[in-house]
Amino acid sequence: MIMSLSNDCRLLSQRIVMLSMLLALLLSPTLFALQDKLDQQLDHYLQLAADDYEQAAALLLQLQEHDSAEHSIASRVRLYSYLTVHYLYATDEQQTDTWLQQALSLASATNDPDALADAQATEIEVLALRQQFNDAVLKAELLHQQGISASNPRSRYYAHNLLGRVFREDGQYELALKHFVDALQAVTETQDQRTQRRTMFLHQMIASIHAELKNFAQARQLIEHLIADAKTYQLDTELPEYYLLYGYIASFQDDDVLAEQVNLQGLAESQRQGHAGLALVFKNNLGAGYIKAGNFGQARTILNDALKQATDMQTPSDTHLIRFNLGYIDVAEGNHASGLAAMLEVINYFREIKLKTQLEDTLGWLAKAYALADRHQERADTLAEQMALREEILNSDRDKVISDLQSRYDNKAKAQQITILQQDNDLTHQLLRNKQLQQRITLLFVIVMLFGAVLLLQLMFKVRKTNRRLKEANKQLEYQSLRDPLTGLFNRRALQEQMQRRVSFSRRQTDICERENGFLLLDIDFFKKINDDYGHAAGDEVLKQLSERLTKACREQDLVVRWGGEEFLLYLDNVAAEQLTGFCLRILKLIASEPVLYDGKLITVSASGGFIHLPFAGITETELNWERALQIADMALYLSKVNGRNQVYAITGLRCDYATANQALSNDLQGAIRQNMVDYITIKGPPLPAKI
Repeated sequence: MIMSLSNDCRLLSQRIVMLSMLLALLLSPTLFALQDKLDQQLDHYLQLAADDYEQAAALLLQLQEHDSAEHSIASRVRLYSYLTVHYLYATDEQQTDTWLQQALSLASATNDPDALADAQATEIEVLALRQQFNDAVLKAELLHQQGISASNPRSRYYAHNLLGRVFREDGQYELALKHFVDALQAVTETQDQRTQRRTMFLHQMIASIHAELKNFAQARQLIEHLIADAKTYQLDTELPEYYLLYGYIASFQDDDVLAEQVNLQGLAESQRQGHAGLALVFKNNLGAGYIKAGNFGQARTILNDALKQATDMQTPSDTHLIRFNLGYIDVAEGNHASGLAAMLEVINYFREIKLKTQLEDTLGWLAKAYALADRHQERADTLAEQMALREEILNSDRDKVISDLQSRYDNKAKAQQITILQQDNDLTHQLLRNKQLQQRITLLFVIVMLFGAVLLLQLMFKVRKTNRRLKEANKQLEYQSLRDPLTGLFNRRALQEQMQRRVSFSRRQTDICERENGFLLLDIDFFKKINDDYGHAAGDEVLKQLSERLTKACREQDLVVRWGGEEFLLYLDNVAAEQLTGFCLRILKLIASEPVLYDGKLITVSASGGFIHLPFAGITETELNWERALQIADMALYLSKVNGRNQVYAITGLRCDYATANQALSNDLQGAIRQNMVDYITIKGPPLPAKI
């Protein structure tokens, strides 16, 4: 289930970041040409830190006491950088800032490339660990633009590795990959006992970036080599992390057999090494895979085992997540009441702790459970709650992106202003020292003013350019928030905004709007079989080609929406009752008459639908709004499915008053039809062409 995969991805990311910090600390130039004795002692410090951190810390403090100007600049800056990180982890803010400033000042005064790389990278690491991430990104971008010219492989590795981590966390994956590759190049120049481990670590980081970018083929190839190398070089401690990433990749590639095999290997290795937390993750992943494959017995067995372990470990989030999955299994096996009760208990827990992302995901699976239990009203309500929460999360993410961009712009502007003020101060001192040379002072003053004006103009141009970029970014975010990335059609949010505009327009009118609009909800028949028979890429191609057909068939004022996985929604403006049959038949023919061509194969496609007018049957939208109308269209779609597919059930009117039909319309459309409460027509699609 997606429930476990998203959680595991975040856990994997946290573990990789922790590992990256440790390996960055362990890198040493033991085989490099050392400049003096201090470098040898610092190498020894790093070796001690891997086994006995207290002894290593004592050595570092001893080196602090015997600091001397007779040592090389690069070695002293290296010492100050280590002291900075030491005091940072000791939460001594004053000492951290003192040693960081000494490292920066000494490196800047000498302009030594190795010293500058160490000092600047240490400053970025301090900002990142202090959660001042915007400042860390700005410093990282500046260091990237300046370039890293250090000759010492240790300094180059440290700087490139750190920049790779910062840019990866910021979502700048191309820059992150570049710096990890550069760090890898620095590592190849070493031949010590940690070279192989550092090389494998960097390959793991690169593989994880490819996985985040959905480049699963590249990620899979890298992780398979890493697992083979770990076994060859007997680095068994790395295997659980590798198996975790490998299983994640296999799941997203829908290679369920491989995912199960890898997760079983990861579970066995985690248990052998005593990693209880990782073992719990693998059990949950295995349970999710078995649920996906419909092997509910196997899923229940391993999830019950995982539940006992999570309870013993006192991890509430894991415990609730596993109970939720077990509840879904109960529903799938027909135990609707107990299963839904367990799932609702977990939903309420996520509501209480305000874990919105987890709650949004669980609401989707709760809606599926309601569908399995034929509780369509609860399913509709749950999907509505999920849609509202998804929009809230989307708005929050967009606001954060805009806030981060604005914060970075403000910091850049402040830095430029400080630079201008410093230049003005220097010029003022120069004028005071040269009062006796009036002509030269006057000329110099004019030059300074012109220079200042140029700088101000440049600053204004940069501000305008940045503002334009912010506007462009806002437009792009707005476009992406209203469009489906696969098909380019409008999404649910676009429909919601359209409906809000419609309500606002109707409120401004003095007369009731007499235009008959309508919803046509379509669902591709046997779409899962298309995916199973031809592959998910073929399924995506079917969705894209049908999107193009539907867009061409509709008018400019209509709205074509990708409503769900294989569902489309047509919001039709001013469609009269007499046009309904012809339009629906044209849509069914457009979908079914011509197979979809993919990879030399013709894929026969048809769709089922449900239609309703808005407003419906003369009922005011205060009583029956667009959400209610859409629920009725969804139930009509369901009737099209269960009564043969390749057709549209159109609900055209009421044969009784709305108060009498209200309950049936909300919960049981089939019953309303049997009781002769509603008028409806069935529009049959064309005969399907023979499969080739």
